[in-house]
Amino acid sequence: MSDLSLAYKVHSYSTGTPGRAICNARTHHWVADGSGGEMVGAGELFLSGIAACAVNMVEGIARDDEIALEWMDVSVESYRDPAKVQGDLSLYDAIRVNFEMWGVDDDQAHELVETWKRR
Repeated sequence: MSDLSLAYKVHSYSTGTPGRAICNARTHHWVADGSGGEMVGAGELFLSGIAACAVNMVEGIARDDEIALEWMDVSVESYRDPAKVQGDLSLYDAIRVNFEMWGVDDDQAHELVETWKRR
């Protein structure tokens, strides 16, 4: 691991309320709840990270390739097979990432997504 450099570091700690954690990255703090809590759930935060990464990466790819991407919307959904749920274990059977883009034609949009998938 001596050749690796730290990319990101986040931290979470318990609050004394079961199923609730305080999270931080740099100087930013937020609350994450377990399933069914009143705050944003840890799984939702995980999926939002995928969506945000997709937006940022595809916008960067478009900029580098001089593609006139005007706007994009990325949604991420996770699916579970209820027959496989075992207590609090969080396993996803499928994750779907949906891209909607404006300002590009279908071929450009397809190539942007394919480039994102390869990275």
